[in-house]
Amino acid sequence: MFRGITTLFVLAAGVWALLGTDGASQPNPFQQMLGRDSGAESREPVWFERADGRGRFILDRSSRPHLLWSEGSMEVHAAYRGRAAGGGEVWRTDTDRIILRTTNLGGWTYFPPDRPDGVLVDPVGRARTLVAAPAGQDELQAAARDMVDTLARLSRNEVSAELTSLTPDQNPYIIDAMAMIAYGAEETPRRVLRDLEVVRVGVGEAPRASFDGRVLDVSVAPATGYGGRPSSQAIRLTLERGAR
Repeated sequence: MFRGITTLFVLAAGVWALLGTDGASQPNPFQQMLGRDSGAESREPVWFERADGRGRFILDRSSRPHLLWSEGSMEVHAAYRGRAAGGGEVWRTDTDRIILRTTNLGGWTYFPPDRPDGVLVDPVGRARTLVAAPAGQDELQAAARDMVDTLARLSRNEVSAELTSLTPDQNPYIIDAMAMIAYGAEETPRRVLRDLEVVRVGVGEAPRASFDGRVLDVSVAPATGYGGRPSSQAIRLTLERGAR
């Protein structure tokens, strides 16, 4: 088992740099999708229960984009609403995967990874809003160390990371973006990460990710909440495309 070693120092006001080392040798869809909910009305978050009895999820339509969280999951998905072919509406993730559909008659179908063909769901009650708790610089630094440790272990290489420290109510979305980077990297073939050297996590107008084989650059829009960062699957696809 490989462990990364991290050091921390101030680069500039509000910006931190971390270094992860391992002892061994070692089409951007987001901006377009942000406009899908531009005319959507705000609605209360709702719990949905699966007809097969295998769990429930929250659909939070109070934010733009909408958010979907499956109970027990480590990831909140941005859900972009649009019209469905043949009527009704669909919600898609930032990788354009349909995750939820409703018909004109009011029926709902959920498309989780364990039921890609869909499972019927029913709204069962009001839910909490999907908003992260505030986080300070200590929590931000700890999350950054976890990320570089993971990337160092996966790549068996020296990996440096640069990130922006924001206000306590915005830091958790930088932290969540780093978690998505680690989750996405875990899902990629190891050859994809062999030349990874730098991870940059900064603030932008829209969620974005790019990878040139050596530098992974991720932009987060903290004001958008969980919908302001790329998903783990978007990170995985970005890494795989950039490594080619």
